[in-house]
Amino acid sequence: MKNYLAWLKEEIKSLNTTGAVMLAFMTGAQLMFYLLNEITVLSTVTLLATLLGSACTVYMMIGKPINGVLGLLSAIGFIYVNWTAGHYASVLDQLVFVTLIDIPLIVTWKNWGHRIENGVKHLSVAGWSATFALMMAAWAVTFIIYQHIGDTNPMWDALTLIIGATASVYVFRGYGDSYSLWLMADFVNIALWFTAFTDGYSASALPMLLTMAFYLMTALYGRFKSVWSK
Repeated sequence: MKNYLAWLKEEIKSLNTTGAVMLAFMTGAQLMFYLLNEITVLSTVTLLATLLGSACTVYMMIGKPINGVLGLLSAIGFIYVNWTAGHYASVLDQLVFVTLIDIPLIVTWKNWGHRIENGVKHLSVAGWSATFALMMAAWAVTFIIYQHIGDTNPMWDALTLIIGATASVYVFRGYGDSYSLWLMADFVNIALWFTAFTDGYSASALPMLLTMAFYLMTALYGRFKSVWSK
């Protein structure tokens, strides 16, 4: 544990200028949302989850496995936020992320980065075609299921689960193509929380919408700039 904590400290200090500027912006914006509105348990959890989640994606985009700890902590908050919003599929998506990415990163903190050093795998054209076909079939089934159990936004929420879970599986299996899937998931999450904001069914909609837009920026950076993507 002592070695792990020392390693975490070094990883935190590895943040580059781009990531630091992005996190500073998100911290200021989220604090503004928090202080200008009624302070509740939900708003407090949302603040902590969005800040930890933003830090998680920044460290992920620069290839640092510290995001395992940050991802686990933020996921706990996002599970609560999505549950209160009635986004039950997104709750499951977070659980899949924790199981396939966060926990393995925490357990294998000494050698997780070796998969980058040794080169990551990439899908072939046939692999992408099969992936899309399976995702669309799974979305159709998942949409019906979550519609029946009372999800507030089953169309976008079910798609969030399918794309996010697929991306988590590919990260677990060592595929750099996961960043392309994260990009898709971010667009869908933006649509999900934009709908929540316009329909007014979640007090967390605006800070979550900003967070999803931030995730999109980090995914774009990671897709074209990061070691993991390459």
